[in-house]
Amino acid sequence: MTKKNFLIIGHRAHTAADWKLDDICGGAGRLDVLVRSVTAALWKSHGIRHDTDVWLSLRGKPDPDITVHFSGEKIKYLNPDERSTAALIRNGLIKLKKEKGPLETSPGVTMQRENFSKLVEKLPKPVLLNEKGENKIGPEYQTFILGDDKDPTENEMEILNSLDKVKIGETSLLTSACITLIHHFLDE
Repeated sequence: MTKKNFLIIGHRAHTAADWKLDDICGGAGRLDVLVRSVTAALWKSHGIRHDTDVWLSLRGKPDPDITVHFSGEKIKYLNPDERSTAALIRNGLIKLKKEKGPLETSPGVTMQRENFSKLVEKLPKPVLLNEKGENKIGPEYQTFILGDDKDPTENEMEILNSLDKVKIGETSLLTSACITLIHHFLDE
């Protein structure tokens, strides 16, 4: 496991390649939020953060749950635009189809059908970003769990309730902006 992990919950992100690359905001179930988060987590000026991994939990229709893992150490063919990142996910969904996985669908991108609770269990030192959190972000955490444009569901909160909850500030921010700020805090 890497030093920094970001788990983003995609509540409506489609688990089948039944959408077009021109419609990642609607037809893909707000996949735009997730791919923007991948860019924020892995890209820095002139390169990739090799000490960071991104885990996307696709929880939308037709067959949740699919985990998409982007390895900062192994990734290739990742560009800093939403469309090409969405294409990596779409092509991976086509390759995964009904297999359980894990399946490396592109260098540094692995997909598998995986229960959300199992995903949370396997990630090191997790913390939930929450606007009502009391703690501050610190080096004791290695996995930062964020939602897309929706808060975690009651079922997800049953899994996440035992985790520490931290906040960045008093203002609601985009998931990708939170990731940028977490990197800033931890890079200092």
